Amino acid sequence: MIFPRRSLLLSLTASALLPAAAEVRLPHVFTNGAVLQRDRAVPVWGTAGAGKKVTVKFAGQEKSVQAAADGKWRIDLDAMPVSAEGRVLEAAEEGGHRVEVKDLLVGEVWLASGQSNMEWTIANTRPEDQTLAKSGPVPLLRILTVAKKLSPYRLGDFEGRWQPATPETVPGFSAVAYFFGRRLTEELGIPVGLISSSWGGSRIEPWLADEGLADIPDLREMREFRQARTPGSEEHNQLMRRHLGATRAWLETAERALHNKLAVPGQPAAPPVLPVGHAQAIGTYQGMIHPLVPYAIRGFLWYQGESNVGEGMLYTLKMEALIKGWRQQFGVADAPFLFVQLAPYNYGGERDGALQAFWVAQQQALKIPHTGMAVTMDIGNPADIHPRNKSEVGRRLALWALADTYGKPGIVKSGPVFESFEVAGDAIRVRFGSAPTGLVTRDGKPPSHFEVAGPDWNFKPATAEISGNDPVVTLRSAEVPQPVMARFAWHQAAEPNLANREGLPATAFHTHWPDDPVLGRNVAFQRPFTSSDPNPEGWNTGLTDGSWNGARGTCFATGQGPGFPKHVTIDLGRAREVQAVRFGTPAFGSTKTVVISLSENGQEFQEAGKHEFAGKTVGSSEIRFDKRPVRFVRASFLDHHEKQDQYGENHAFLSELEVYGPAR
Repeated sequence: MIFPRRSLLLSLTASALLPAAAEVRLPHVFTNGAVLQRDRAVPVWGTAGAGKKVTVKFAGQEKSVQAAADGKWRIDLDAMPVSAEGRVLEAAEEGGHRVEVKDLLVGEVWLASGQSNMEWTIANTRPEDQTLAKSGPVPLLRILTVAKKLSPYRLGDFEGRWQPATPETVPGFSAVAYFFGRRLTEELGIPVGLISSSWGGSRIEPWLADEGLADIPDLREMREFRQARTPGSEEHNQLMRRHLGATRAWLETAERALHNKLAVPGQPAAPPVLPVGHAQAIGTYQGMIHPLVPYAIRGFLWYQGESNVGEGMLYTLKMEALIKGWRQQFGVADAPFLFVQLAPYNYGGERDGALQAFWVAQQQALKIPHTGMAVTMDIGNPADIHPRNKSEVGRRLALWALADTYGKPGIVKSGPVFESFEVAGDAIRVRFGSAPTGLVTRDGKPPSHFEVAGPDWNFKPATAEISGNDPVVTLRSAEVPQPVMARFAWHQAAEPNLANREGLPATAFHTHWPDDPVLGRNVAFQRPFTSSDPNPEGWNTGLTDGSWNGARGTCFATGQGPGFPKHVTIDLGRAREVQAVRFGTPAFGSTKTVVISLSENGQEFQEAGKHEFAGKTVGSSEIRFDKRPVRFVRASFLDHHEKQDQYGENHAFLSELEVYGPAR
């Protein structure tokens, strides 16, 4: 009598484990009130019974497809024109279940993502922004928030639903996305759908679709590292298969050991996996972006970076990977990608320089086709990493979309952008682009936050004068009679007053960073290095951080071992064309003779030049040579001066070591 009962239990258990795809289903991106993208094919997808015929009807179209063995199906509706009429989308399984999604509009769809400044809700903005959002509904605007969820695997659905933009629904929605969408509806007069998928404190890495890492040589190491540690990837699967084989062999060995009363050997370690988290390597793309794929959209909004400040030009490469990956996943190779440059903020004196480098890294991302950047130098708060004026951020993003994506004439989308400079005797003339009607200052005072320097890179404040109606500013400083370089707003808390006549602010720049007009680009920036005599007291960093400050954490030093010569070696990651090296010492220590050597393989080094520094003195040296492929750059310390100050003579100091290849 027990066997029939057991069979019944097994049958019931198996039924409970069957996927719910026995009836047609749509993902949550298709809910009542959704906006479908106009003028391009619109994918509709879901699950149904395996092999079942599924028919989708919408706006006079009717298309059918057979569900695959796993129940998945997809139909692409033909491109449709704008429609503000709420219509019904129907998906039906042959001889079975039918799903209706009501009140669908056809217009423009944008996906907004990032960290806290994108997630920041209207309820937390400044009072005037809240008042505007509460003033009434925006009939043509629909909003959708993707619930926070992490996953090591790519998920197929999410929690969330479309809502109309009303005073009751918008307080908890992304303020930047809302004001962007509101402006589009006002200017275009058509339905707009905004999808918000953000997570405060998140880094850029977990938002990456790894397909975007392909064909970016400088991210090859990162790509290979991630592929070997991403669950489900072919590389990780191969490692797992080997691990399973080793584990089977270990089980046999362990059984024999137990049988013979011997010690059991250690179990083989499983292959490592990437950490999952919003501030880790993976998780947010898999759980919060991929469930939207392949929903038809127009473009992307991005406000992120605070958690990656300090990476400099590496962030440009990660942005390129992010953009490429998302465009590929959503099937829109030319989708506009509009992002927000971080506002001034005091990250602390020990990190000064990090935000400035990050600003430039964000500007460099404008070289990626179909991108745009909203500058916020004038609407931030150096004491608050979350500026409250989100309506203006949304408006500035909308200017880029209206000008470039929608071709609206007469729109100035950007503030003044550094274009070129020339030395004119005791002055430097800086020319700006994106100022067709001329330059102004917001407060009517002379332009602020300009500096100039001579060949010693010792920057001093400069007076600045706007040259009539030309987009040119002339800089002078009595402390620098022969200037050769200039920089603007080069401080993390800078709030400069220069703008164009449309009121859009100028963005920070440095005439000699990241590309030196003569030497090229520093390819050693943030690259790893190893020391033959590591310093155990916090000075074993700083060699490639881009900072020439002579302080613990930003200045490199060896340990105090008595043996000379000593050396420190930078690994550029791969062989690169290199043509110059610049290095220097701080205003302390006994560093004397430094030799620079180059190698392509890390085994055979060739001397490129050397310099003898005075003790306890700020010094720098520049070595130029014929362009050659180099991967490893070594600074060797041959000897030292007698003890100069409180630091022992066996310490060798370098404030920075820069390696230059061709400008990009």
